[in-house]
Amino acid sequence: MRKKLLYLLLIAAVTGCKKESKQAVTPPVVSTTDTTSVPIHFSLKAEYNPKKLGTDSVIFTTVGDSIFGVVPAMSNEKNFTLSFSPFNADVKIGNQRQLSGMIAHDFTNPVTFTYTDKNGKVKDYKIKISNFTGIPILNLTTTGPVVSKDNYVDGSLIVNANGKYDVQAGSIDLQIKGRGNSTWDMPKKPYRLKFKNKAGMLGLPAAKNWVLLANYSDKTLVRNSIAFEMARQFGSDYAPHGRYVEVFMNKEYLGSYTLCEQVEVNPGRVDITELKAKDNGADVITGGYLLELDQRLDAAKYFWSSQGLPFTIKSPDAISDAQLAYISDYVNQTEKALFSADFADADKGYAKFINVDSFIAWFLVKEIMKDSDAKDFSSDFYYKERGGKLGMGPVWDFDLSGGNTDYTDAGLPTGWWIKDSKWFSRLFQDPAFKAKVKARWLVLKANAIPNIFASIDRGAAYLDLSQQQNFKKWDILGIYVWPNTYVGGTYPNEVNHLKEWLHTRIDWMDANL
Repeated sequence: MRKKLLYLLLIAAVTGCKKESKQAVTPPVVSTTDTTSVPIHFSLKAEYNPKKLGTDSVIFTTVGDSIFGVVPAMSNEKNFTLSFSPFNADVKIGNQRQLSGMIAHDFTNPVTFTYTDKNGKVKDYKIKISNFTGIPILNLTTTGPVVSKDNYVDGSLIVNANGKYDVQAGSIDLQIKGRGNSTWDMPKKPYRLKFKNKAGMLGLPAAKNWVLLANYSDKTLVRNSIAFEMARQFGSDYAPHGRYVEVFMNKEYLGSYTLCEQVEVNPGRVDITELKAKDNGADVITGGYLLELDQRLDAAKYFWSSQGLPFTIKSPDAISDAQLAYISDYVNQTEKALFSADFADADKGYAKFINVDSFIAWFLVKEIMKDSDAKDFSSDFYYKERGGKLGMGPVWDFDLSGGNTDYTDAGLPTGWWIKDSKWFSRLFQDPAFKAKVKARWLVLKANAIPNIFASIDRGAAYLDLSQQQNFKKWDILGIYVWPNTYVGGTYPNEVNHLKEWLHTRIDWMDANL
């Protein structure tokens, strides 16, 4: 090799001196002994997928042996023709040789491609292709516009889980109407879904009733979901589950939503005995009941407690007069014991009537998030199982929490809120109750409380493409939306503000507990 290089240098020197010479130069010898593996690159190109990708080609992201691609077009198309480079690479699915840009495949589920490089090294790549933003998509079709919270509209639902969950094949028959109170008056509407038959949704147990939370004023889009997760980690009773989804209605994109389980008596939800109208005997009338403290009195049946708190009946639906009398009397006995001179007595006081651990778990979630409505106003749920005591749960309604409230002190990260409500202010006068709260807090500080911030980061990362589409539809990041205390201008700023608020909140609670 050295001799060859010297020879070439001599030729170059001679030809450089004799510029008039037309003698060709022999190219140097290049070794073909290359021990490095030639990398493979996968992509989707619009030219090989006409009318499926629009004008945008999709480049895949590789993480280890898994390759992820998101098709930005608003469709449920799953058949795509894959391209790879080098174009003549030895790529197979099973024993079938693949040709770059030539063969279409169904990517409803991940597809494994096997690549053999020129040195015989074999490697499998699991390729997953998602639609739109990569999170599950709910495609709703209705027989007319949904303009009422009172009247259902017939329709159907097709779920594209984007490979994240097993889903029911085909269309789900349903009815849909509006829901919410102040949120229904916002441009991005929340909805209530009622299936004709029970069906599971995105890994959640089968049921008929589901909720789509719009999260319009919560520009992080995560407050409800992270509060639900916090409740599960804190041991709160019957904490609901949420799934981030994209919602289309009659082919119109409505935005990024949270699909939730409806608060109701049902296996997998508020899993207590379902009380029938005929269950009026002494052995069965004790439960189960689902109540909501709700100043709006948004229910057919309700009662006022002796302390002036309004309790609406969520279940049973058709409550009998005897049952209504029983549960109202039980709540009044609870209040009588709680506000008596012997309220702290284990046998005579409040502990005879309430599940103390249940109250503490509910309190800590609501107090950390400083939910504005939870201070004796609305969405405070109570349950009573047959033969059991009164418990609190599930937690609910967190879009106006976590510092996202400008009309009360609930927007401040310091100061008590739920603790100053009627029942809890009395409970905290009992040293034994205070000690139990503090002991529970110390346990949660080790793992569950730090996990709040990991949950926020996971949710924000998962929603990255979704939030971009949502705020293209609803251009509100830079403007005030009632009742924002902060306008960040960007999605990362909104998420960071929530985290900073919670850090301050948790530090304050830790110091004051």
